[in-house]
Amino acid sequence: MTDQEWDYWVAKQYVYTWQAAALVLDINPRQIKFPRRDPAGELHFEQDNFEGIYSEFKTKLDLLTEHAWMQNFSAQNMRVDFKRFLFWAHNGIQWNMPEKLLTFAKEIDLEALDQNAEERAKILRDDRASLQLIWALRLMLKDHQYGKTDRELIYYLSKTYPDLHGFKRLALEMKFAEAQMVSEP
Repeated sequence: MTDQEWDYWVAKQYVYTWQAAALVLDINPRQIKFPRRDPAGELHFEQDNFEGIYSEFKTKLDLLTEHAWMQNFSAQNMRVDFKRFLFWAHNGIQWNMPEKLLTFAKEIDLEALDQNAEERAKILRDDRASLQLIWALRLMLKDHQYGKTDRELIYYLSKTYPDLHGFKRLALEMKFAEAQMVSEP
């Protein structure tokens, strides 16, 4: 990846678990076709996106998912606090990672992160409320001409608002999936 792409990723507060696993393996998450979810909620990826290291990716993804809550880097909706995750990956289990990511991980000050914990908690609560609103609106749109299914609505919205980043097909699919997860009991 280019330095500019690394700068983008390390500037993010939260990333999806699968994005974190890809970054540790020096795979640009943008090159991975968005995973599909089976009825049990498990993510499935096209293995062609992983240049022969899918099993290593899957192992890292499983480990970080398993340890996310216990090591205090889990965020809502299958995301992780990227800095806390990198601190754990570097200092806790000492994963090998690309040089740019390693340099960033070495500079993480866990005490400074803890000082911002309440602010982050508020952001997560606001995010959860936004996702619940999205899902409520989605349910209301079931009666819309183009909203009978998620697929129809996503197609309609992405074609109606092609210049808005949040209305790209993949972004809508992810937001609808997150909103449904947060809103269902």
